[in-house]
Amino acid sequence: MKKNLLYFSYCIIVFVFCYSSLIAQQDQKPYKEEEVRFKAGNVTLAGTLTIPKLPGQHPVVILISGAGVDNRDAEVSGFKPFRIMADHLSRHGIAMLRCDDRGVGESTGKHILQSTIEDLADDVFAAIKLLKSRNDINPIQIGLIGHSLGGLISAYVAARSADVAFIIPLAGPVTKTDEMNLKYRKTLLTRQGKTQKEIDRAVEVEKRMVEVTQTGIGYKDLLEDMKAIEESNFEKLNEDQKKRYNSFDEYYQSTWYGLLSSYINTPLMRSFYNYKPVPHLEKVTCPALFLFGERDDQVPIQDSGDLIINALNKAGNYDYTLRIIPKADHYFVRDWSKKEFTPGFLNILSNWILERVDIVK
Repeated sequence: MKKNLLYFSYCIIVFVFCYSSLIAQQDQKPYKEEEVRFKAGNVTLAGTLTIPKLPGQHPVVILISGAGVDNRDAEVSGFKPFRIMADHLSRHGIAMLRCDDRGVGESTGKHILQSTIEDLADDVFAAIKLLKSRNDINPIQIGLIGHSLGGLISAYVAARSADVAFIIPLAGPVTKTDEMNLKYRKTLLTRQGKTQKEIDRAVEVEKRMVEVTQTGIGYKDLLEDMKAIEESNFEKLNEDQKKRYNSFDEYYQSTWYGLLSSYINTPLMRSFYNYKPVPHLEKVTCPALFLFGERDDQVPIQDSGDLIINALNKAGNYDYTLRIIPKADHYFVRDWSKKEFTPGFLNILSNWILERVDIVK
């Protein structure tokens, strides 16, 4: 009996050891992760560099986040797009650098809203300088992937630096940004079934946002009017709807005006509204892949396609691709309950890049 018990225990131990080894092998990543710190002017940026484990010089991509307050994973509602992209592309032999925004996580500096597009571009230039100094990075194969505002910045940097080997703007704005935001707001309200009177009032407020941000005049009055509109909307909710919130302030922070209130009259939005993307696109000569979500009302390709083609043709750049991702939204997600990119999106990225870089084998 004791022998049988000992034998049975031995079998369990062997099974657990073999199973643990198998799981460890499955979880083992073909790349290493390294914490990095580097200076961009007076700011210290902190990030994660993922590098394939094979020796040699690897192509690399710098990930550039959008206008939100983003950590290095560009996390939104539990979805971590930059972490997912870094994992996928590093498994295909491409090093990846992703950083906390200024004033976020382990990066120093003022809040990102106190920065301009030029400041954020300087962060990318500093990242390029860091990567060019490393022996494990191919200095002539440094690419940029930017989402939304980050896509706009990727073109800005590529227009000014011969060190950029390729860019991939993801839902990057191309039209004048104040006009783009106004059109998006109209589309959103129409879809919500708002009356023409409600849409006209919202358009007036949107125009005031731009004017106040550009001039600084009327800021306090605008915030009070925005809050008054949402107070009126709050009072129209039934009691069950109101019970979802602990207070009006909690409700307000979940509304369109509540979300935008912190962006109005900031250096970032001022520079965003005044920025003209096309002149910079006209100077982009490196390969470029422009991706848009079919269901993205914020940055629709219908408003961008011709502008991109004409600008790159003017630059003498014919190595570019425009592609719509079916059923994808602004974040290239189809189903938010799954916290993942729409099927095929990651392979589009890796396949396009692999055609243009040398992978260490």
